[in-house]
Amino acid sequence: MAEGLVVGIFPQSDPKALASALSAQQIDLSKVKVVSGGPASDETDSSPLEFIDVATDMESNSLSDDMTHGMGIMGDSGGTSVPGIGGHQQSLESFTHRDATSRYLMGFAIPPDEVDNFDEAIAGGRAVVLYPGAGADAQAVATAFRAAGLRNVRSY
Repeated sequence: MAEGLVVGIFPQSDPKALASALSAQQIDLSKVKVVSGGPASDETDSSPLEFIDVATDMESNSLSDDMTHGMGIMGDSGGTSVPGIGGHQQSLESFTHRDATSRYLMGFAIPPDEVDNFDEAIAGGRAVVLYPGAGADAQAVATAFRAAGLRNVRSY
């Protein structure tokens, strides 16, 4: 526990609710980082918390053939016939592993076997709250996180 990183999951990603819950426990909001899957908004910009919004995975290929059709681009002729791919309907999504989760928190001192739990929370619309550098106060911060309603609170 050299660094004193404290991590917990807030059941939602509402900046006002989170700031209110943490403030009620006298947590120094300037030291808190929040990782969420939602897009940045005016609420996150004006919040005293530092929000780190992660990019959500592409649901579909945004570079649709309809956007370039008839523009004289090589793809207008029907594409390249690559054996084993099976025609025009293939997309990048066909090559992804559906059961693999994104690694949003790999840059933090969280053991690899526990990162997946926090990544799944982010993908599910919840916020992961981090308090890096807690040092000797890590246990007090963890207790305050639990009192603020955070779940799965861990200290590293």
